[in-house]
Amino acid sequence: MTRLTFYYKPGCWLCDAAEEMLNGLIEKYKIEVNKIDITSNDALYELYRFDIPVFEFKDGTTLYGRIRKKDLLKKLEENKE
Repeated sequence: MTRLTFYYKPGCWLCDAAEEMLNGLIEKYKIEVNKIDITSNDALYELYRFDIPVFEFKDGTTLYGRIRKKDLLKKLEENKE
């Protein structure tokens, strides 16, 4: 199992593409996703508005912006529980 937090904003096409890529890997890699809309919190919006989408892993590392599948797969392997 791998846990990650997915920061996104509704209407963001990069976020939609990242979520679609992630959804294709959820079962195979047993991923648990905590999905957070940054527009629901002013502090999160200020922190991530220029970086979304953001995947944050348990080790504190992140992937953001145009996320490549090979980078995501590497992070999933590194953060397996």
